Amino acid sequence: MKKEDKLSLYDEAINKWGGEAQREMAYEELGELITAIARHRRGRTDRNGLITELADVTIMCEQLAYMLGYEDYESEIDRKLIRLKEEKLHKK
Repeated sequence: MKKEDKLSLYDEAINKWGGEAQREMAYEELGELITAIARHRRGRTDRNGLITELADVTIMCEQLAYMLGYEDYESEIDRKLIRLKEEKLHKK
C-alpha cells in the first residue's frame, strides 16, 4: 500500500474511533506481541502468528505516529538508523 493511502486510512480510523480508542488498541496489540514473542520462543506459536502480531503493532504504532506527526516520526527513524549504522555496526 502506498504511503498516502496508509495515512488516509489511519486518518479515517482515528476519525471513526477516536485517538484515545486507538491508543488503547495500541496497548492491547503490544501486549499480544509480547505474548506471541514468548510463545514463539517456547515453540508454542509459529512464525506466521508472530508476523501477524508484529504487523498489528506496526499498524497501531504508525497510527500513533500519524497522530503525533508522521514526518517527525520518519525523521526520528532515519536519525536512529543512521546512528545504528555509524555507531553500533561500524565499531571495532
